[in-house]
Amino acid sequence: MSALKIARSLCAASVVFLLSPALSAQTTAPPPLLPEPAVRALAAEVSGTAAKRNLQDLTLFHRMRGSRGFRAAAERVRDRAQEYGLSEVEIVELPADGTIFYGTQRSRPAWDVDFAELWEQRQAGADTGAWVDAERIASWEARPIVLAQDSASGEVGAELVDVGAGTAEADYQGKDVRGKLVLTSSQPGAVYALAVDKHGAAGLVSYAQNQVTGWWKEDETLVRWGHLNTFPAPKTFAFMVSLKQARAWQERLAKGQPVRLRASVRAGQHPGAYSIATAVIPGADRAHEVVLSCHLDHQRPGANDNASGCASILETGRALAKLIREGKLAAPRRTIRFVWPPEIEGTISLLNARPDFAARALAVIHMDMVGGDAEITKAVFHVTRSPKSLPTFVNDVGAAFGRFVNEQSYALAATGAAPYSLVDPEGSKRALQAELVDFTEGSDHQVWTEGSFRVPAIYLNDWPDRYIHTHADAVANIDPTKLLRAAFLGAASAYYLAGLDAAQVPALWQEVRRGSLERTAEALARADRLRAAGEVEEAANLLRFHLAYEAAVVDSIGRFAAPPAEVRKEAEAFLTGLRSLVGPVPAMKSAAGETVVYHRATDPKGPMGGFGYDWFEDHSAAKSIPSPALMKRTGLWGGGGEYAYEALNLVDGRRTVRQIRDDLAAICGPLSVAEVAEYLAAMEKIGVLLREGGPHAP
Repeated sequence: MSALKIARSLCAASVVFLLSPALSAQTTAPPPLLPEPAVRALAAEVSGTAAKRNLQDLTLFHRMRGSRGFRAAAERVRDRAQEYGLSEVEIVELPADGTIFYGTQRSRPAWDVDFAELWEQRQAGADTGAWVDAERIASWEARPIVLAQDSASGEVGAELVDVGAGTAEADYQGKDVRGKLVLTSSQPGAVYALAVDKHGAAGLVSYAQNQVTGWWKEDETLVRWGHLNTFPAPKTFAFMVSLKQARAWQERLAKGQPVRLRASVRAGQHPGAYSIATAVIPGADRAHEVVLSCHLDHQRPGANDNASGCASILETGRALAKLIREGKLAAPRRTIRFVWPPEIEGTISLLNARPDFAARALAVIHMDMVGGDAEITKAVFHVTRSPKSLPTFVNDVGAAFGRFVNEQSYALAATGAAPYSLVDPEGSKRALQAELVDFTEGSDHQVWTEGSFRVPAIYLNDWPDRYIHTHADAVANIDPTKLLRAAFLGAASAYYLAGLDAAQVPALWQEVRRGSLERTAEALARADRLRAAGEVEEAANLLRFHLAYEAAVVDSIGRFAAPPAEVRKEAEAFLTGLRSLVGPVPAMKSAAGETVVYHRATDPKGPMGGFGYDWFEDHSAAKSIPSPALMKRTGLWGGGGEYAYEALNLVDGRRTVRQIRDDLAAICGPLSVAEVAEYLAAMEKIGVLLREGGPHAP
């Protein structure tokens, strides 16, 4: 999972609740949306202990895409799904050899390792001058994270040279690295071209640190997951070591004492396959599905990231299948599907290779990092909405169940009793305190919600986690209660969406209305800040977008069930009231881009950036197209690239360039029409977009 800044959301009812510690369990709200017996059955059945047992099983495998370890983990998931009584259990095999494309994803060859060790050497004696192994620094067998992904075979005995970051030519001034091992603070992939290709280093040793959080660099013993670039295939290897080890070497090198290492690696890329486990709980309607998603790949142990999500959706499947067999829950109207792909690249590949999966999907509940014990990992749990380019009531379903778990878990922590304790016998009793937040990128949900597929997603995730992408992302950091609550949220949301019909729409409308009022409060606050900054027109644009967004959220219900006449009438009156609350919104002044309209080409489908391959970067370089300024903009989410992601999502064959600019400004923040026009023109030049009525870019 990528490290992205998490946006705050207003949740007035939850705030009131959390400020009232004297509240008793009896004052908590009844279960939302689902009948009470169904909620009680789900709460009683889901097991954090069972989920943690499966999680622990998955952490035994180094789960690189296409590798033997990934395949073994996929088979373990398949076997469990069969044991649990899920239907149509299979492993979908998608060939991956570096030449096959699945939409915007260039398939990455499998990568396997047979052996890797790094030894520090000492001279045997002054007479012989021979170097002998003295201390083993890294062992693949003991800790596979020590070898950077995509490393190639090599046998090297050489001095270590410290180049600092190693990403600029100045880092190599006055240093002879040819045939030697280079010590760098950067990720290996960022250093390889200069250190190896240009200056002839025999291999890399990196002490790159974890994602920046409040706990960054505090634990100097952590070894971080490292990566070399997949394309072109590396000709040598990179080892990963801790900051503590690197500093010890740097002290000796600064004193003029040589450090000599011996590296032995047998590893490399080879043609393979994305092995994607999938299963279903069949519904009467086989043409529509609600999907539970995760990502199975990661370094060993990779407990929270992301064995936790994999085990939690498996537990969701177990609990639902068992309750349906026992007659405690009715079979769902729509099919519920479960998928365990490699992160992002696997989902892009699956949705392109099996377009029927995307065509049937009405909604996705995605889990990536859902089990971290907050006292250890410092994690905050999030229930994350779909992007603003995709208005949907599904967000309000996730928020309703998220608030319910917050209330129940707080009641238990504060008073010792709750109608639905949602506590595992082997887990904690802490309140969940889930944050209900706006969209952020960082996992497979961003593929489902992207403009090629437009499937709404509820994204459950922890952030931060001080052990993410390190050897210490271990089973000991996992809270079974957290896994139980994630499985409950997934089961309740999926089962509700799979069964939603017209009779349930009145209760759903109450949740949508509540969410709309909260979003309106946020929009008004943002508009006030824009006015205070002198951006009066942008404030009006934001409110115009907001009103259209809320109307589209109401309309989205119709994809699942036709709202009864009384709900339609009530919703129309509510939206009229919102317009009155917001007040008059003047039209934007005319500007460039009023007539130019684009639509997406039939192919390729998927986001521009996958894993290990970037469609835009590759194709724009071939045509000498400079990177548009829009791609470098950081928006409200704070992760970078948000503007580009949403701009492409907003292309629909109806919006003009100017309208895309206006909607994008409302979502991410003000920008110029010229920036949007430049970006969309670049997308046209590489064949991603087509202009309505003409082939030429503006």
